[in-house]
Amino acid sequence: MGMQRAITYDRTGDPGELHLSEVAVPSPAAERALLEVHAVGINPYDVKVLTGQAPRDTPFPRGIGSDVAGIVRALGDNTGGLHVGDAVMGWGLNTLREQLVVRTSSVTLIPPALSLDTAAALVTPSIAATACLRAVPLSAGDIALVPGASGSVGWLIAQLALRAGARVIGTSGPGARDRLAAAGITPIPYGESFAGALSDALNGASLTAVLGAAAGDALRAGLAAGAEPGHVVTLAGEDLAQEFGVISADTTHRSIEQVSMVAELVAAREIEFSVAATYPLADAPAAFAAVASGHGGKVVVHPQQ
Repeated sequence: MGMQRAITYDRTGDPGELHLSEVAVPSPAAERALLEVHAVGINPYDVKVLTGQAPRDTPFPRGIGSDVAGIVRALGDNTGGLHVGDAVMGWGLNTLREQLVVRTSSVTLIPPALSLDTAAALVTPSIAATACLRAVPLSAGDIALVPGASGSVGWLIAQLALRAGARVIGTSGPGARDRLAAAGITPIPYGESFAGALSDALNGASLTAVLGAAAGDALRAGLAAGAEPGHVVTLAGEDLAQEFGVISADTTHRSIEQVSMVAELVAAREIEFSVAATYPLADAPAAFAAVASGHGGKVVVHPQQ
């Protein structure tokens, strides 16, 4: 059994706790595939795992990472239609390493027009965005507020809402407003002027939905602007949902079919999604610091570099 480089940490804390380690290369059992990992998307949830805000009960040292894109290098038995050499995307456990065994049911083929980087970056945002649209389906005539529409999840939600025929109002910082407007989204600012800007954007109409809200201010404003609680979905968990009497998006039942659907739309350029920065494996602490800052867009790590 050979060895490989992986990112591990010996205690919870800030990104400086992450370091390179040597770990064994596993072999795939039945219904499993061994991937050569080329790209790992880093998500805010990964930062919460590192800091201990999302507790885990596994012993230290721990690996980290969940989203992945790579090339199939070996297969166990009963692996369906996968073949050695296939480029796939999906999720696994502790993906920040050079080689990884995944369940074949947790990965899907990458569309030929999609890069490995974009594929890895799309996984969790696709799951979150499609969970919101499943919870609150939209159609022509709906007016939806998407808080954080310039973020990776909000950007997908907003574009999927537009495809459903809804009018979309999205909050963003100043640097992203032109991008939102060009996509057909009405941009409004965060902060103290948010409620007034939302009222101006509605121009007397009422909201019919709020999708992906992560904070109470957005939920409060959306409900005050006319959205019914049953048409408001949050990604911030059950506690916030119960406080406001709205829906909590179910992201625990992950669907590889939904990931594949979004990947096909991006590959066909029917919706847009991009990676802001990439890092080699040894610079994983810097990648996590960038995500923790909350600014700068989607981050991907390259374990083969």
